[in-house]
Amino acid sequence: MAASAALALLATPAMAQDEPEEARTTYQVTMFNFADGADDRWMEIMTNHIVPAQQAAGQTPDVIHWVMTNPDYDIILVSEMEGGMANFDSHASPSRAAFMTALTANVGGEAALESLTTEWNALTKDEVTFYTHTHP
Repeated sequence: MAASAALALLATPAMAQDEPEEARTTYQVTMFNFADGADDRWMEIMTNHIVPAQQAAGQTPDVIHWVMTNPDYDIILVSEMEGGMANFDSHASPSRAAFMTALTANVGGEAALESLTTEWNALTKDEVTFYTHTHP
């Protein structure tokens, strides 16, 4: 029995190599708890700055899910990570650089981006982010 199990384990990688691995899609999922009254301004920034910058950078805009029954979070933002898990191997992925360039242009320069970032960060009381990907 042990010999047949050993043979089965040795055969598995060879069989797996015969078929190309299917592509995976990686997502960043962030849940936000807004500061009181901040949800309208958060949506305004998303609509007027974040989504247009994503589109200008050739990226898929984030998907927004309003949370109906969770007292801890108001919204879930699902972002497809172009480049997948390889993004974790770089501090400045090309997709991130393209987005930041487009966002800086959209808001009117570095100083305006710094101001908007400070405001954006003040709009939430809490947030949590996790990463996931599809499995073939």
